[in-house]
Amino acid sequence: MPALRELQTRFHQAVVLGEAEDDDLLACILESGETGRHRIAVYRRSVIGNLVGALLATYPALARIVGLPFFREAARAYVRTHPSLSGDLNEYGGGFADFLADWPYGRELGYLPDVARLEWLVQEAYYAADERPDLSGLATCPPQEYGALCFGLDPAVRRMDSAWPLADIWRVNAEDYLGDMALDFSRGSRLLVLRRDGLVHVEALAPGEAVFLDSLGAGKALEASAGNALTADESFDLGAALARLVANGCITRAWRPIEGEQA
Repeated sequence: MPALRELQTRFHQAVVLGEAEDDDLLACILESGETGRHRIAVYRRSVIGNLVGALLATYPALARIVGLPFFREAARAYVRTHPSLSGDLNEYGGGFADFLADWPYGRELGYLPDVARLEWLVQEAYYAADERPDLSGLATCPPQEYGALCFGLDPAVRRMDSAWPLADIWRVNAEDYLGDMALDFSRGSRLLVLRRDGLVHVEALAPGEAVFLDSLGAGKALEASAGNALTADESFDLGAALARLVANGCITRAWRPIEGEQA
């Protein structure tokens, strides 16, 4: 009797890769001959169909951009080389962007990998843990010590920069969008992905806002983060940026580091 690992490997090759359908090893768990081939085909349709369906659910904007036939072909190619490592289909597809970057049939559309990266961040944000905001540290902080405050970001917050106008690409490929499809591909974008009221939003950031948010997320104090933002963007407005991050739920905690603790 073959070892379990060997049986599993052969079964994977038969179901996902279409190999070894008549292998004697499979006869240990499936009937050989036509009956075995039929059962393998049923498994293959189910497994590949479920994984392709999971990718389609995670990357709807990408599918709208390239069309379903192209997307399904790319998804099947991905499934053949990237087996699922989890029983949760929501966790499948994290490497799809890197796959598209190397897939020869998608190279003419250079922005596709970044669209996929954005959609994966949307997926992560949607399933991220909930956290109850507690900004009491801000309310109790003396004004002269505001610069030393550190801020914690909501677990659902994600950030991304791209050489492509991803905010506009995302907007025009929304399911209910009916406006102008013209885009300026000469502009890059800085994006904030956040979950608010159970829905994930993708918002564009100004250069200073992006640096400010990244600095806060890295654990830098308010004064240092504001300085980094102003270095990147002289028009950065600290009050407006901080108010926006608090209002949209990005910032959920505020505290003053213990003396001697690096901020």
